[in-house]
Amino acid sequence: MSENEGSEKAKENFRKLIESSSTNPLNSGLSQNEFEQYDKEERRTRLVGLAQDIQERKKFAQWIFWMVVFWLVVILGIIIAEGLHYLDIPQAVTIALIGSTTVNVTAFFVIVTKYLFPGK
Repeated sequence: MSENEGSEKAKENFRKLIESSSTNPLNSGLSQNEFEQYDKEERRTRLVGLAQDIQERKKFAQWIFWMVVFWLVVILGIIIAEGLHYLDIPQAVTIALIGSTTVNVTAFFVIVTKYLFPGK
């Protein structure tokens, strides 16, 4: 047997070994019933996980909404108080407050929304 024939035979044996490995669950020593039970349990676990994700997303979406509303109401209150001269804030600070709050609320809302509702 030449070296080339031995190499070809080794490749063929390796290919057969790979094909007979556990890529097919029925070749891995599991009975059909065991495989179906594992498959059913995996699907049930994924379904429970998805249902939990939906509940958590609803809860966090509501928390985020009310936090953003509160944040904006506080800023609006500061602006109104300053306009009625209850507060004496320099104009530059007022502009910075409005601008930074707008950017912060928008960025916070976008980041959290993308996390809670990822694109499929």
